[in-house]
Amino acid sequence: MAHNLEKRRALIWHQERILAYDLAKVLIHKPKVTVWMIMLPLLFLFFIQDLKKYKAAIGNFTDGFLKNKKIALDLALKSVREDISLEAMRTEWISESQPAAAEQPELFKKQTDEIVWLMNHFRRLLTAGGQSYEALIKSAYCSLSAYQDFIDTLFDLENAVIRTALTFNPPDENTRELVSLMQSAIRKIRQRERDRLFHG
Repeated sequence: MAHNLEKRRALIWHQERILAYDLAKVLIHKPKVTVWMIMLPLLFLFFIQDLKKYKAAIGNFTDGFLKNKKIALDLALKSVREDISLEAMRTEWISESQPAAAEQPELFKKQTDEIVWLMNHFRRLLTAGGQSYEALIKSAYCSLSAYQDFIDTLFDLENAVIRTALTFNPPDENTRELVSLMQSAIRKIRQRERDRLFHG
C-alpha cells in the first residue's frame, strides 16, 4: 500500500511539473542563437549567460506556480497515509499557517480555497485505481465533463488568488498583459491535457 501510494504521488507530481514547465515556456522567452554569435565567439558568451538566466527563470516560475499544489499534495498524502480526514488536515494547516499570513488575511483565504480544492482532487487520485496518471484521472473522474468541472473550478480559484495578490501591488500594463497571457495559456494547456487523457 505504501509503495503504491508513493508511486501515485510521483505520477501526480511529475504531471504537475510538466504542466507548470509548459506554462513557463509560454511566458518566458528562450534566447536564440544567431549567426553573429557563431561568427563572434564573444557574443556567444552573452548567449550562454542569457540561457542560464532563462533556465533560472523557468525554475523560479515553476516553483512559484506549484507552491500551493505541493502543499495540497503533501496534505492529501498525509491524510491518506495516516487516515486523517481532509477537514482535519485543513484545520491543522490553517492553524499552523495563519499567523504568518496575518497581514494579508484575504489572500490567505483565497489560497486556502485553492489548496482545499486541490487536496480533495489529489486525495481522489491517490486513492484511485490504475498504474498511470491517465488511469488515475479516469478512475477518479469517470467522464470528461466531470474532469472539466474540476478544471473550471481550479481555474477560477487560481484566478481569485492572482486577483487578490494584485490588489496589494497594483499591476502596470506589462503585468496585466502577462497575467492575461498566463490565464489564456493555462486554460489551453489544461484543455489539451484533458483531451489527451480522455481521447488520446
